[in-house]
Amino acid sequence: MSMLSLMWSNLFRHKVRTFLTLFSVLIAFLLNTSSYFGEIFRAGIESIGRGQMEAARSTGLTKLQAMAYVILPQATRNVLPDLVGNTLEVVKLTSLASVVALPEMLYAADMARSITYNPSSLVLAAAMYLALLWPLVRLLSLMEHRSLASR
Repeated sequence: MSMLSLMWSNLFRHKVRTFLTLFSVLIAFLLNTSSYFGEIFRAGIESIGRGQMEAARSTGLTKLQAMAYVILPQATRNVLPDLVGNTLEVVKLTSLASVVALPEMLYAADMARSITYNPSSLVLAAAMYLALLWPLVRLLSLMEHRSLASR
């Protein structure tokens, strides 16, 4: 076996392993987050009074139409801050991906710090998280204030 073919087989094996690790992390986050989102939506739907469904049905809407045009818009408006807050939490929890050997920004910054003995890589990673999350936090705050003002 030539050196070039050995190098390509090792590279391919590494890429497949990285892809499978990434896929595993994505599936874990999807399952975890979807259960939280499902509970948030369930609570939002249950927060709408039964009279809303009865009123929609009395106007001739089917159950599906009443759910789509009357109940879900109100429920979504009620749970939007929780959904955005949960999404922010998931973004912050992506650092857990480093547990299953998937390189992640804070993990890579910590490794760079341990090699160079310079904490600037950690500060840069923290600044990147701040730049990523701060606009989303401000948007969430604005949406909450608007929803409270419109009630």
